[in-house]
Amino acid sequence: MNKINIEKKGRRIVLTTDGPLPGIRSAIPGAYETVKGYWTVPLNYETCKLLQAKYGKRLKVGNELRRWAVGVRSSRDAMAKLASAKTAKLYHLPEAAPFLYKAMKRRPYQKVGSRFVADNPGTGIFDEPGLGKTLIAMGGILEAQIPGPYLVIAPKTASKPVWWREIRRWLPRWHKPITFADGHAQRLSRLRRTVMDEHTWVIVHPEMVMVRTELTCERCGKSCQLTTKTRRTMICGHPKTQKTQKLDIPRFPRLFEIDWGVIINDEAHESLIHRGAVPTQRRRGMDLLKVRADGTKLALTGTPMDDKPHNLWGTLNWLDPQAYPAFHRWAELYWRKAGYRGYEIGEFIKEREPLLWDSISAIALRRTKLEVAKDLPPKIEVGTPLDPDVEGSPTGIWLDMDGRQARAYEQMLIGSVSELKSGRLMAVTALSELTRLKQLASSYGDIEWRDLPDGSRKAKFRPTLPSNKYRWCIETLEEWGYPKNPIDKVVFVSFYTSLLEMFMQAIEKHFKTKPGNPLCAAISGKVSSAHKRAKIIERFNTSDHEHLMMLNVKAGGTAITLDSASRTIFLTETRIPSQQQQAEDRTHRVSNPRQCYYYYLRSIGTVDVGTAIANQELAYDSYRLLDERRGVDYLRYVIDHSR
Repeated sequence: MNKINIEKKGRRIVLTTDGPLPGIRSAIPGAYETVKGYWTVPLNYETCKLLQAKYGKRLKVGNELRRWAVGVRSSRDAMAKLASAKTAKLYHLPEAAPFLYKAMKRRPYQKVGSRFVADNPGTGIFDEPGLGKTLIAMGGILEAQIPGPYLVIAPKTASKPVWWREIRRWLPRWHKPITFADGHAQRLSRLRRTVMDEHTWVIVHPEMVMVRTELTCERCGKSCQLTTKTRRTMICGHPKTQKTQKLDIPRFPRLFEIDWGVIINDEAHESLIHRGAVPTQRRRGMDLLKVRADGTKLALTGTPMDDKPHNLWGTLNWLDPQAYPAFHRWAELYWRKAGYRGYEIGEFIKEREPLLWDSISAIALRRTKLEVAKDLPPKIEVGTPLDPDVEGSPTGIWLDMDGRQARAYEQMLIGSVSELKSGRLMAVTALSELTRLKQLASSYGDIEWRDLPDGSRKAKFRPTLPSNKYRWCIETLEEWGYPKNPIDKVVFVSFYTSLLEMFMQAIEKHFKTKPGNPLCAAISGKVSSAHKRAKIIERFNTSDHEHLMMLNVKAGGTAITLDSASRTIFLTETRIPSQQQQAEDRTHRVSNPRQCYYYYLRSIGTVDVGTAIANQELAYDSYRLLDERRGVDYLRYVIDHSR
């Protein structure tokens, strides 16, 4: 058979042979035949492995390509070996930040993480929430001796309570963390006045790095914002061409004028996920930020996939755009094509799973609490299994509905409408019906009418009693000694702020608390100020009277520490199980090792049951891909966390 010569040419591999290469297009994603008659494929190690599997001994590898492949293999092996190490040597951190280095001695896996960061030009720290990714990032930056200024992009709940506090606590006093108050004008002024040096840490909310892209039509001169609707045609009706002018307009231009030493993206899954051909304004800003040639990028998240494994590409592309340039080309390596046009993600190609994890072994670090924090007791999920005969069946507190709540749920289930006290509650779409069913499975409700400027009225669902979940909570809180002698602090979690507010008001009324001495605190989207959130979190963790925290899983489910509480009650669940895990890990943290208990309240015979089963299946895919490759068995993991 004819030999196939393969050579490295720029960011591609060129294949030359005397005969045809049948099947190469289907076997190698991104392969195409040039007008000169030879084939070319993307330059990456996975392509080399697929070529080897397809053509075997027919391949004749050029010297430059061979040297490149040996270098990649050597780097991956070295980083994989480091990732599995129990501890690592840090040479500069003991002098640069002695308090931080001393703290890491108690957690040797954090030293491994800092070494991993220091040895990489871009790193994804995907450790489970609660293992100290903030300390690992700071340690790695100082170990690598990268001068600032440093840019930290973090949610509001993490800016002041986490990053500002940890920098002041562990780093020498000449390291200066800077946060920003609410308000565009105040932020612009503070950013303009700030003098930055090599020890400055600029901590911003993701909204501050948003960039709006404006398109200007070359025919009529009209401008419009780039969206998914303007991919081919402008708002004015003229087609978009290569001559169409594109202008990027950042909200805070100075952030994009600075060559940063390090850019840290905390809770990266919220900003970097690939959602379509047109990037979001936040993602566009992330791509336009500049990092020095000697600098590095860090992506921190405990849930990098956000329950869809192919979402991992967004983070990998931000960390190393040359190695991960195109989403569909990368996805075709590991997933089958699906959909009418072939652009949807289909079934995972299981035989290529080792290729996926080998490809990111040099760029991503992932450890679970079971692996590295042996002194941290496992989570205890309280309740009974849905099906006692099935190992790993969802565990929960299964509650019956009765009275008005049960009747309203049944009406909505049968006819997509419920007769409430103030009117009829209707669900027009399947999604709205699912939302109403979830709300009614937690409590009865009523309609709140609002007058609109045009004279019409808008109906809004407002949760009210009776509620089977509220009744269970009151009985359980009384068993736990509330309100006078509580055995523990408790966190209530839900996706619905209105439900949390109803529970908070009813609990305060039931226990007859004094106006100036509340029993409950709350973090939701209504608490927009980062300063206020920090105060609420600090007060809850230190107060001797605020023992109940109402936590919206979207607004407060990430990047905060509530380690003064060890019991968490989930009133509702989202369709994204990683959000539940993030909320669980607000209390289950290495900063305060203790037993943590979790109570998932689920109404029998409702959408709560289906949500629990669907979420467990989604969680299985994520954990299998993230952790099973290292010998962390998922079913064993679930059981150990549910004892």
